[in-house]
Amino acid sequence: MENPHKVNLSTSEQVRSRGWQIETRDADGHLIRTSAPFDKADDITWLIDEAMADGNTVTIWPPAKQPE
Repeated sequence: MENPHKVNLSTSEQVRSRGWQIETRDADGHLIRTSAPFDKADDITWLIDEAMADGNTVTIWPPAKQPE
């Protein structure tokens, strides 16, 4: 990615701490997309397929625990 914006340089730890559950990154490790939890598995599949077609990696973290 040429001339990445500050957000594209965010670390995975920063992304996760902000409440995002899914991130995609390009081959250089720049953050491309974040997402909150999806309601349907089809939506997750769509995101993964699109990211992989573009040569990006996908990281999905388990949902954050809700206070009891």
